[in-house]
Amino acid sequence: MPKVTKKQRVIDYFTKSPLATPKSVSEKFGMAMPTVYTLRKQALASVHTPPPADEPVVEQGWLDEEEQANKQQVGGDHYKNMGVEPWDVIDTWPIEQRIGAYRAGALKYLMRMGTKDADGLEIAKSKHYLQKLLEILEEENGG
Repeated sequence: MPKVTKKQRVIDYFTKSPLATPKSVSEKFGMAMPTVYTLRKQALASVHTPPPADEPVVEQGWLDEEEQANKQQVGGDHYKNMGVEPWDVIDTWPIEQRIGAYRAGALKYLMRMGTKDADGLEIAKSKHYLQKLLEILEEENGG
């Protein structure tokens, strides 16, 4: 009988318990958080099959790799200097939660326009979230 690796046990655990938090799984299996997030993404991808799309949400290949949302940051470099960026974590969530997170981010920056940063910067941050939302919708539809 083949030996089951710790990584496979974590994947199996997330498959059986998709609502388990990465922190609790990290503590349970004694594994680093970035690894747990990666394994969670793998596990949830295997249990979530998106419905077939009649047509792509956006034209395939609409964005060069350098223009992708993850390659940029609006308003500083604090996220780019992290080992694991917030978007890396969000991208491990089920698609419905990812869509909600990116929609909420875009809305947040539009709603606070005129109260914190310059209007143009707030709009650029909202656009950045919308760009990321388009990318995940394209990915979900086979892009």
